Amino acid sequence: MKKIQLYRFMLLAMLPALVLTSCRFEDDDYFGESAALRIEHESQELQNLLVSAPNGWVMQYFCGTGVAQFEGFNLFARFEDSNKVTLAGNHRFLRDGNQNKYTEATSVYEMLKEDGLVLAFNVWNDVLTPFVDPVSYGYAPRNIVKDGVGMEGDHNFVVVSSNEDEVILRGERHSAEVRLVKCDRSWEDYIADTDELKNSITNTSINDYYVVNADNDTLYFQGLRNGRFLYTDNLDKTKSVKVDSLACVFTPNGFRTEREDSIEAYKFHEFTLAEDKTCLTNEDGNVKVIARWDAYIANHTAVWKMDPSLFTAEQTSLFNQIDAELKKNNANWSLESIGIGKSTGSGSVIGLVLTFYTNTAKTRTNTAGLALTMNRPEYGQIAINCTTEDKIDKNMETILKKATDIESLCRSFAALLNGTYQMTPDDYFLPTSVQFEAISGGTTFKLN
Repeated sequence: MKKIQLYRFMLLAMLPALVLTSCRFEDDDYFGESAALRIEHESQELQNLLVSAPNGWVMQYFCGTGVAQFEGFNLFARFEDSNKVTLAGNHRFLRDGNQNKYTEATSVYEMLKEDGLVLAFNVWNDVLTPFVDPVSYGYAPRNIVKDGVGMEGDHNFVVVSSNEDEVILRGERHSAEVRLVKCDRSWEDYIADTDELKNSITNTSINDYYVVNADNDTLYFQGLRNGRFLYTDNLDKTKSVKVDSLACVFTPNGFRTEREDSIEAYKFHEFTLAEDKTCLTNEDGNVKVIARWDAYIANHTAVWKMDPSLFTAEQTSLFNQIDAELKKNNANWSLESIGIGKSTGSGSVIGLVLTFYTNTAKTRTNTAGLALTMNRPEYGQIAINCTTEDKIDKNMETILKKATDIESLCRSFAALLNGTYQMTPDDYFLPTSVQFEAISGGTTFKLN
């Protein structure tokens, strides 16, 4: 088992250094000045940076430290020289009926000149302050948001570093990293583009991911769509050696985790969708996040239909013979397709599935199935084997009373698929069709 190496920020050990350090403001021109004058210059320089962004800033906001209780949140901020700030968001903790609705709220901000700079939002703001409020608001999950504790969010932030495009902050009380990034589009466009990206790489059908480093060490993200997910060495929780919780914020290009983490010696913090859209890669390309689409193909219970245009002559002949056998059972039946998936008959099986319909109404009647042995020897591969021990479901048993050859025909068809295949999906995050290229044995086919 590969152990998960977590790079956690130790509040007591690091906070003094964070307060006293600012990467942006280490300017030799300030070293000859008094501490008070130097911090004044640093404050003005940061304010100039904050107000300079024409589209404002995306605030990638996290609550607390420790075990992630909440997902990350995309907030938005536009600063003015007058210390006025407009914040916006569409998160689920907005109040007064605004949950999940785009909302803007104006308040003030301050540059507190303590041992280092602190960006403070000390006046109530409908977008930010619910994360800080120590009192829950009724609709919030009581097992997470507790009166007197709240969500462990921050509204005062130690300035850790900055450059022309980003400012790294640390919550003064709870120490979560909060990042300001210059926004490159309107806020509502950013939200829409982020939602589109999130929906393209996560969904309710595929929500588990391989995390693979350059040495092919493999761990898993489980439940990424929720924005608060497990980072584990085994998807079977009863066998896992290590399970950790991570939160992330989604972006128009991928997602960023709440803190830097690693898989063995390879660190990651932000993932971006690869150009070929097969995976997401970290900053240096040494860690990939790959949807477990291959498991989805192998385990999905819906019927994937084989593309008849790719049938061999022998497969076409068997298809026609199976159709003729179905008509022996019921003259109004026709074979619609042969596929792989789960039959609907009593005692249903996962394997080769016949789908047939009634000619008069052209509506699907039922399915009948023959179990196949399927396993995945490597990522993106599947091995199919049909044996004499493979069971048939009740629907096929019923058909056999009149169509006595249908089982042997189905076994002959299945035997043509025996082999190991490389699978190539049309979409690596939610396939709707998959090409099966024979590696050894079998014959190339396609499922839709």
